[in-house]
Amino acid sequence: MSGSVQYMDQTLREGLRRKLPAAALVLMAQELSELPVSVMDIPFAQLQETSKNLSAYQQLLRVQIKASPEEAAAVCRCGLSKVAIIYEHRAGESLPIGLQDAINKALQIKLKVSFNLKNASALSVEEIIDLLMKLEGAPLDSLLYSDSASLLDPFAAYTAISGLKNRISIPLEFHGCNQYGLATANALSAIQAGVERVGTAVAGIGIPGQAAFEEVLVSAKYLLHQDTELVDQLAARCTAILSAMDEAAAVDKAVIGDNIFAHESGLHVFGIQKNPQIYEPFPPEAVGLERYLIVGKHSGTTSLQIVLAEKGIQVSSAALQGMLTKIRQAVLVWKRPLRATEVLELCAVKCYE
Repeated sequence: MSGSVQYMDQTLREGLRRKLPAAALVLMAQELSELPVSVMDIPFAQLQETSKNLSAYQQLLRVQIKASPEEAAAVCRCGLSKVAIIYEHRAGESLPIGLQDAINKALQIKLKVSFNLKNASALSVEEIIDLLMKLEGAPLDSLLYSDSASLLDPFAAYTAISGLKNRISIPLEFHGCNQYGLATANALSAIQAGVERVGTAVAGIGIPGQAAFEEVLVSAKYLLHQDTELVDQLAARCTAILSAMDEAAAVDKAVIGDNIFAHESGLHVFGIQKNPQIYEPFPPEAVGLERYLIVGKHSGTTSLQIVLAEKGIQVSSAALQGMLTKIRQAVLVWKRPLRATEVLELCAVKCYE
């Protein structure tokens, strides 16, 4: 699969929900602007505050508004150019007059307008097509297909997006929620079905959670073979964004965790030495991380020998076994594997005993 997907960020929106200080929000916006993010969504309630503090990033901001001409006008007055008009459709109901008025007003004042169908996943393809026809061909920037109730699985997401792609010309934007841990998988299914844009948040942060930006980005490149350029220091930038929110990525967090390229068992270490692709789905440098070997309770003399050899140290088999015993005792006391520097310190102690 070729092509490129636009990423519509929800991380900044979560930062605003948490009422983070302006300095933290600016740091988040700065880091996000260095990532392949096309839009940062923000709520209308924080419009005045956000447009002032983040004036340097106005071109990336999109405001989520109600079906209100007044809110559309307020966005324009603040110097922003993008809105997503939120609408939740009930079966049997006609479109409210305010919705069409809000769309017309936004278009009249030259805003880019996305139609955020909040309960899209609860509607059939035919119902969505019928809604779009009632909007009388308004030149929308995108149809935001939202699974706000987490109703979809990857198969259902693929079917729904494929069905819509075959029927409409408006760019499709998929936003999945993570109530059942399927947001990232659903986003990838939507991409495979041809969606042009996908809503994500760094590490999937938020309530009830979004597709994890870094996971979707890397998976789109290495699983779906998208023409996606990974940015330098992806892991570091995502970590900085989380830190601004007083969050930390777990050491084993996919794509950005500190320990995801740490190898411990003898079989893994031996395989990595021969061919890293045996155990690594993508190279660590692609996301700004490094591969490193650790010695722990699953390690044997082979692992220890390779760790020492990398430092130019050669020892006998008998000495290796004695060192391994000492290392395993340290692992039990410290309750974690040892990095190479710690191994060398213990081995140096052993040499003098």
